[in-house]
Amino acid sequence: MARTTYTFYFMHEPENELCGYVGMTTEPIQKRIRRHIYEATSREHSPESEKNVWLRLMLDRGLHPYCEVLEVSGFKDPSEAGIREQYWIKRLREEGKYLTNMTDGGLGTNGYYFEHKEETKEKLAEAATKYPDALEKAIEMRKAGATYKDIYTELGMSRSNFYREYKEKVKAAVEK
Repeated sequence: MARTTYTFYFMHEPENELCGYVGMTTEPIQKRIRRHIYEATSREHSPESEKNVWLRLMLDRGLHPYCEVLEVSGFKDPSEAGIREQYWIKRLREEGKYLTNMTDGGLGTNGYYFEHKEETKEKLAEAATKYPDALEKAIEMRKAGATYKDIYTELGMSRSNFYREYKEKVKAAVEK
């Protein structure tokens, strides 16, 4: 049986290594990080997981995750890779890192129930009410000739959030 190469990584904020996420992948690391960002921003896969909330909050601040490769190893059996991921999660937690991983690692999360911490729930509630009338204001500004950059800057929104949540709605409303 052939060996599969796994990369084990620690994704964290660029200026802070205290909080992050440990993962493993068989694909190029930059591709995996882009997929993490897509999953967080598209809200298609576990949109309210602590990792995805953390990534969206980071992106809203104009930051992108930094990825540190912990190890590259080959394994014949995927379960061996899962055990190695568990090792890295345990080690970083013992070093005092706060990890947003939903489990202690390994393969699969069958039957896992996730409950957000109160702090995360508060941040989610705040984010949900941050732009209560943003769409109406954005439409009004666009009709008055403002650029999309002017609009998301005025609203205090990140470019990615504005484009994901509002651009098409604003465009459709202005073209009516």
